[in-house]
Amino acid sequence: MKKIIALIIIVLVCNNSYAGFPIGRGKYLLVPSYNLYMAKGYWDGNGNYFAYSNAGRFTSHFFGLYGGIGIGERLDFVGNVSYVIQRKQETGLLQSNASLGDATFGLSYLLNTFDYTKFLTVTGSLIVPLYSNFANKVPFTGFQQVGGEVKLSYSGSNGERYSNTYFDINAGIRQFFSPEGPTQLFGDALLGIPLDQDNKLTFQLSTIKSTSSQTVFNPNNLFLNRQFSFFRITAGYGRRIGQHHQIFFNIFTDVSGRNTGKGTGGAVSIVAEL
Repeated sequence: MKKIIALIIIVLVCNNSYAGFPIGRGKYLLVPSYNLYMAKGYWDGNGNYFAYSNAGRFTSHFFGLYGGIGIGERLDFVGNVSYVIQRKQETGLLQSNASLGDATFGLSYLLNTFDYTKFLTVTGSLIVPLYSNFANKVPFTGFQQVGGEVKLSYSGSNGERYSNTYFDINAGIRQFFSPEGPTQLFGDALLGIPLDQDNKLTFQLSTIKSTSSQTVFNPNNLFLNRQFSFFRITAGYGRRIGQHHQIFFNIFTDVSGRNTGKGTGGAVSIVAEL
């Protein structure tokens, strides 16, 4: 059972924005990752799809480093820093912008555990932009706003009766501290299927709804847009490559949205327990 719980913790940490399991007093977790996002078109405010003209496309390369430190048996310090490369290209034109992205720092607290196989956790984080947006440097890196996030997570194992499959459900709110916001509601649900002690598959549904007093939509500069929504599906594969290391691969596609790009892409990440 201990091996199964450890497997659940590492898979969910990697696959779902580092969902809330206690790291353990005096223990450390590092997760370097690379994410690729591509959009050849976008949805307007009515959900109608349009391809970019002149063979255009938007591409984002995201390099992230997540870390966690176990402060106590129930309390962890968590943080993430990133480097982002944004590109918008079409025939005869390439716009590119590269810089540090948003950093997040916060505390994760284990509210309750149920039979030591299911966990209820709350995480509060501060969002700090490490960049500045300039009109002559597009596409923008992000919103360039300080913000805060509160997330509730319910995760655990379904037991031997259901082949030790596991789950993770998250819901939260993200608020950027400016007159135009935005305010973002988000949620996701993940199902994991262990193939054996070293291999596993994951499937995830996720959504974000972002609202703002600023409703202007620019499909050529996606992070200028603050009012949007999308629904995404993700599939993943993970493999243990050592006693304290695992590697994960994910692919995703956006299936619906408003005022946002129709994205597809993938990610690779390594989880290191220290």
